[in-house]
Amino acid sequence: MKKEPPFITEAVHPPETNLQQPLIKENILDAVVKLSPVIHKLFPLDCMFAASDKEKYICYIPGQEIKLERDITGTPLKDDSLYAAVNTGKMANFMVPEGLFGVPFRAIGMPIKDDFGNVVGSMGVAISLGAQKTLLDAARLVASSSQQISATVEELVSSAEHLVEQQDDLQVLGRKVLEQVGKTDGILKFINDVATNTNLLGLNAAIEAARAGEHGHGFSVVAKEIRKMSINSTNSVKEIRGILTFIRENVELMNSKINENAAIGEQQAAATQAISSSMQELANSTLKIEEVAQII
Repeated sequence: MKKEPPFITEAVHPPETNLQQPLIKENILDAVVKLSPVIHKLFPLDCMFAASDKEKYICYIPGQEIKLERDITGTPLKDDSLYAAVNTGKMANFMVPEGLFGVPFRAIGMPIKDDFGNVVGSMGVAISLGAQKTLLDAARLVASSSQQISATVEELVSSAEHLVEQQDDLQVLGRKVLEQVGKTDGILKFINDVATNTNLLGLNAAIEAARAGEHGHGFSVVAKEIRKMSINSTNSVKEIRGILTFIRENVELMNSKINENAAIGEQQAAATQAISSSMQELANSTLKIEEVAQII
């Protein structure tokens, strides 16, 4: 008897082929095209989005300011970030200057691979660097202004400190003037005493001249001149005392004003020093702004 062949209990699968790859490729690229509006909206900055297969662009979404002159969907790939991503299989990153499209932007291309690791296309964004340029310009302007203000503030601090020193010198001078004015009191008292005694001598001389009669006439003239000189000296002493009193009062007032100005000068020096520190902190902040702008 012939032996029957054994029953086959397991399904026999045909060998794997690459027939699945086109299906997977189409599914991935179709998914990218469908999701492209969502991907475009994920970027907070103005940008344009594009995707491609290995030969042509399969979708394109322009930005508000950053956009091409026409829709490139269906046109062959050009030498850009998507082309580089397709041909290298790696992420491509290019900086495009303002002169080419009117707006500076960063172009980023990323390869799209299937489950087998084969590159089937690419997608990418071109992000406007207008905000970055604005940030950098603002940061540089703030930095420049901060440096100028800091230099000015330093000059003010130096001037305020110099003013305080000069006011200290004026205070010392004022005290010396008051000391000298104080010393004149003794001199004026001495002159006043001499004038008083001279007046008494002149009076006595006039009395004696009157007693001498005709013989004392010349002596009488001398006595009158002595008394006149005494009276003039007394009046001059009074005038000098009045002038010196006026000088003393005004020097004391000047010292008072100098003290007030010195206090104000010290406050200004402290305030300008604080402003200088703040401007230095602001200048340091602009460096951080520039770092953030480079990242955007």
